[in-house]
Amino acid sequence: MVIHDRRLTGSTPAYYNYVMQVNARTDIRHIVEVTARRARQSHRLNRLHILCHGFESNWDLGGQLCMPAAHGGFGLQLGREGLNLFNYGLVSAWKGLVDEIVVFACAPADTYRGNAGTWGDGKRFCGYLALTSAARVIAARDTQYYVHGDGPLDFEDWEGPVYEFSEASPEGALIRDPSRYRVQRDRASAA
Repeated sequence: MVIHDRRLTGSTPAYYNYVMQVNARTDIRHIVEVTARRARQSHRLNRLHILCHGFESNWDLGGQLCMPAAHGGFGLQLGREGLNLFNYGLVSAWKGLVDEIVVFACAPADTYRGNAGTWGDGKRFCGYLALTSAARVIAARDTQYYVHGDGPLDFEDWEGPVYEFSEASPEGALIRDPSRYRVQRDRASAA
């Protein structure tokens, strides 16, 4: 299954069993509930891909400063409200229904040193998603780039380190070779 927030420009890849397109008017509760319902109908989702923008900012919340460079970790631009440390608990509806969540977004797992322990702590956000959903969460630390020409969205290779968050490792474990976690581009990769 793939959830594609249409504010991420490009065509949704077509080789998923179920495609959910959302936008700025789609309530996050609706997104979570439809995903849970689809997972129950399928008796479980092996993979859930989320394609959206990640929120980045130049804030150092701990130091109460604006920094020259932006950092991620402020959640996902998913639906009207987004998904972040204020509402991550909604994904408890996915507990036992989703094995793996791969987040294709900019810097969801980024934790700038001044934002550790604040609502801009991306590793904490991803860890809480894993703990709350009981799924493995795959997310990158850095800004991600993608291709969206005439074909479907393609994130190609990951930029920067990629982490796996799980109940056993909610702080995130570095994935040495994240190449197997990709947007499904063809029937073979969708299998």
